[in-house]
Amino acid sequence: MMLSILLLLRSAVFALLKIIYRLCIVLFLVCVALPVSANTSVANESAILDNIPDDIVGAVCVIRHDNKMVMLSEVITKKMSLPGGYIDKGDTPRQAAVREALEETGINVKVVDLLQYRGRAAIFSCVADSPILVSSFEDKTGYPIVASWFAKHYATEVRRVYLIDPNSIDPQEYRYRKDALLLADWMAKTPSSDIEIYSDLSGQVNSLHRLELEWVIQLQQAVRSWPENYQTVFDGIMAVVNLPGEPLFITFLVIVVTGLYGPIGLLQLTFVLLLATFTSGLIKLGVASPRPSDIIPELQQINAYGFGFPSGHTLIATMLWGLCWYALGKRVSKVVKWLSLSLVLALIVGQAVARVWYGVHFFSDTLASVLLGLIFVAALIVWHSASRFSLQEAIINRWFWLSVTLVVGIVAGLSLAPLHTYIFAILLGVVLSVEAVPKSVVATTDMVRLKMVGIILVGLVVIGTSVELLADLSSVSLVVLVIRGTGWTLGAIWLIAGSSSLLKRLK
Repeated sequence: MMLSILLLLRSAVFALLKIIYRLCIVLFLVCVALPVSANTSVANESAILDNIPDDIVGAVCVIRHDNKMVMLSEVITKKMSLPGGYIDKGDTPRQAAVREALEETGINVKVVDLLQYRGRAAIFSCVADSPILVSSFEDKTGYPIVASWFAKHYATEVRRVYLIDPNSIDPQEYRYRKDALLLADWMAKTPSSDIEIYSDLSGQVNSLHRLELEWVIQLQQAVRSWPENYQTVFDGIMAVVNLPGEPLFITFLVIVVTGLYGPIGLLQLTFVLLLATFTSGLIKLGVASPRPSDIIPELQQINAYGFGFPSGHTLIATMLWGLCWYALGKRVSKVVKWLSLSLVLALIVGQAVARVWYGVHFFSDTLASVLLGLIFVAALIVWHSASRFSLQEAIINRWFWLSVTLVVGIVAGLSLAPLHTYIFAILLGVVLSVEAVPKSVVATTDMVRLKMVGIILVGLVVIGTSVELLADLSSVSLVVLVIRGTGWTLGAIWLIAGSSSLLKRLK
């Protein structure tokens, strides 16, 4: 009787999943049918808003200071664009332009005039109500930074806001390439807004962050007072201990672990990395705490986007080094185990110090990350040692991954953060391929492992290159998001199902 009930429940769940899958396809097709495109049709500049073309669905705000325009670097497309977006139901194009400018850049504006209709968007000239906060510091792009960490869409849609000379921007960097040649003309027809050059916004943060800013300044000044050769050594050490959170290092680690430990080892590493990334990303959006370099831009020594609390790099490093120490402790003597603990702690502390030294995190960001990481490590160790449904059993269980995927999918739908969408896409790939994983470790040779690493690397390069080429062809954020998400799903399937298949064929 109980078995029959379970079978019925399982059938019902599969039926529900099929319905959800079909609804997702329908929703995707509907969304793709409504892009704000940038075609070549130009309406009469004397057109008034009482005669809005029926196909206008977006509004754009041109904000100018002297010979420069306010532009933003987008999270999804990774390209530059002007502030703008869809016209919500009940809004006029003017209202939409004002709203989008505020939500994306944090700048309150008023619309001066309609410049033209471009494709399905209305282009407006706008003027800021108050001086725009522009940093005296330029990041690696070479553009002055506009303070925007308090904007509603910061870190979800917008990476950073800049003040840019439109004649200096490469059309390939601009989201709507055909419009790049029109930027200077739009700017010339837009009244100039006032700006306020700033170097320190510490008066806008809490007392703890003001105190920590002084500590960051003191740390950087102390190191810069050292002899040059000492500074070079220190910079090298910071670069090395900062590696665990870097995307290239994580990619390298994933490939090596897949080759050495197979798909089971890969699944364990995947769970750890996704747990750290998802948790830190969720807390960042919830707390919305700026980085030290957002307050005093001159503190920035490397580029880092989004909010600061907690430090994702430090959380990942704490979990990776902590779990490595646990795994090592099962293979060496107790003396070596406890002696190695000091090295592990030094690496974790080094990662935390590096993030502060680079000016992208406060001490409190890294301290919280270390504590959270240690809690996760302890929980994973206990789970790994469990007598029932241990971590080893969970990571090869499709229902476990499906449950995690549904939770992350719900969060992604609520947060609308691309990071959560990409994590959901990776988990979807895991769900689709976990059944191909051998239930036990497959014995193999070093030559087979080396071949696996090479083949897996080639496959990932092909997937990554194809995704970037396809994403570069579209100017629609939703389409780019779907393309990149599909790439993450295919990458996960290739790593898990591909490595499982290679083990069987190459052994």
